[in-house]
Amino acid sequence: MNIIKKILENPFVIIIYSSFLILFHVSPAFYLLEQKLFSYESVWFQLVVSINAFIVLFIIPFYIIKFIYKKKIVDFGFRMPENLSYTIKLTVLILVFFTPIMFFLSKQTSFQDYYSVDQNIINFILLSIISGIYYFAEEFLFRGLLFFGIWDKFKFHSFWIVNTLFALFHIGKPPYEIILAFFLGLTLTYLSYKTKSFIPAVVVHFTLALILNIIVTFFYTSKIVGSFHY
Repeated sequence: MNIIKKILENPFVIIIYSSFLILFHVSPAFYLLEQKLFSYESVWFQLVVSINAFIVLFIIPFYIIKFIYKKKIVDFGFRMPENLSYTIKLTVLILVFFTPIMFFLSKQTSFQDYYSVDQNIINFILLSIISGIYYFAEEFLFRGLLFFGIWDKFKFHSFWIVNTLFALFHIGKPPYEIILAFFLGLTLTYLSYKTKSFIPAVVVHFTLALILNIIVTFFYTSKIVGSFHY
């Protein structure tokens, strides 16, 4: 076990196994989709996607930190932010800065095609709640395990390392989003660094995505897709 612990604690290994978790985090859901157990537009499929992400991006890293590293989970950002007043101000400032960008992106056809959601308000609310599970897990992996896990070795280089992976994670989505992911990721990482918590990053990520989905779905398109992309 000590050998496994030593290997998995190596910052380069953290980057490698985190990359594998990112790469395969929703594979089980898409396997079930191929077996025609769900339709792509189904709320149930989106729920399975989020549960898969929660298990792979949160539960597995949580287990590694707690039972293999034998470290405190709070050291990886799973805690309430330090200085709540400062955290709220910084979070609001980031939202104010990036919200106009969401409006700009919502006017792009590629984003309208990709992010249009079922206009049924009940389904929209359900999909939004389900997406919160996904963003929580995603931020724990990037801003929790990865960032705090490699910080001691790479210090401020951790910012570009983590967010290069974060940008690559968005390949396959509209091209502007890959660029946005890098710079938004830097901001979310800075927020986590300053507050010692990945929770504010979850709030920002979820809120910006929700704003984008609302604008695209209810203002810029009449297309009813029924799926929810993260």
